[in-house]
Amino acid sequence: MAEIVTGARAPSVADVGAASPAKIFWATWFGWMLDGFDSSMYGYILVGALTELLPASGIEASRANIGLYGGLLFSIFMLGWACSMVWGWAADRYGRVRIMCWTVLVYSMFTALCGLSTGVVMFALFRFVAGFGIGGEWAAGTPLLHESVPENTRVRLAGWLHTATPTGLFLAALVTLGAGSLLGWRGMFFLGILPALLIFYLRRNIPEPKRAGSADKAKPFSALFAKGQAQTTWAAALMMACIIFGLWSSNFWAPTVIITKLVAAGATAAHAQQMGAVAGLITSVGTLTGCLLVPSITGWLGSRRWTAALFFVGALLSVLASYEVAIALLDNLTLFFILLPVLGFFTNGVFGLFTIWLPEMFPSALRGAGSGFAFSFGRVLGAAGPTLIGALAAMTGSYPLAISLLSLIYLVGLPFIALAPETANQPLAK
Repeated sequence: MAEIVTGARAPSVADVGAASPAKIFWATWFGWMLDGFDSSMYGYILVGALTELLPASGIEASRANIGLYGGLLFSIFMLGWACSMVWGWAADRYGRVRIMCWTVLVYSMFTALCGLSTGVVMFALFRFVAGFGIGGEWAAGTPLLHESVPENTRVRLAGWLHTATPTGLFLAALVTLGAGSLLGWRGMFFLGILPALLIFYLRRNIPEPKRAGSADKAKPFSALFAKGQAQTTWAAALMMACIIFGLWSSNFWAPTVIITKLVAAGATAAHAQQMGAVAGLITSVGTLTGCLLVPSITGWLGSRRWTAALFFVGALLSVLASYEVAIALLDNLTLFFILLPVLGFFTNGVFGLFTIWLPEMFPSALRGAGSGFAFSFGRVLGAAGPTLIGALAAMTGSYPLAISLLSLIYLVGLPFIALAPETANQPLAK
């Protein structure tokens, strides 16, 4: 990776001034990595946080209530992420770097504030605003990368950008495993203030690309739904809805499934939390592998559409194998752990494709707004997933059954792939 981001310069789509492709890549990568850390650590400390916050709000901290409210709080966080579509429009109008700095400031501050929560309502409010900030970072950072690096490395760097997410997931699991019991759930959230340090680097070292960030070039948000553009906008948004719904209804529940299963079998809460963190580490390895291979897979298949179809089908099969077969049918945690890298490869690795594909679907004046809308709208529908998982698990007493049923969303997404434009082997649209 280092060879490509620091290699010989080629004619660029933007005048990046003194900023090398390496600086652009790593600045956007670290922003997205810290997002991954922030958004994933909730899954590791969910049980501990709700065990304290539910009684403080007059609610029994039963297994059913933890599942129900845990899913609801997931959804509230994702709704905040869904409301972040305004950041993409702002990045088109006011500049990628400037808006990226604001998003980092918002999500880091409100993640830290979660550690000061005294009840479920306060916690939900802070999680909502943190999600609002996190969603905007991608909408500003991804177009920044596409418009600021040479065309001959753009696809590879864009695909590899999503390796930041599994790295953040891996780091969150590692911190939980090594210091989670010492820091407690509040201390883990206080770590969320650290991403704010990235702002100083961004403002001092990363210039705006010439092709974006000026009010006279930005188009109104309604242009996304004009004739000739609307099909692309809705196809992108509905594909994102399916993969987000699928991810948050499967992959991110693995630690909770393991923790509740081990506690029910008599394990201590500390040991169960550690094993949940181990599951996150293993899953992140699969996700990281998927993200690294996405550019090669798209090149080998020669099609964004065929690559998406491969990952959608693979995600469905890996969810069913992991939860329905390994857990529900065979009651085999060892097999479940073995399958977790495959689960991460397909359900989370697929986002590496959309880091490439989404910005390619929209012209420069709509790139932030279009990419941001697709990602954010996807979270509007995807937000229902965690709540449904929590409600179904409380109703049936089985997380694996609930997760397996909702994995059918990947079949629903296949027709939207056909409606999206094929952009393979084409330069970035002006």
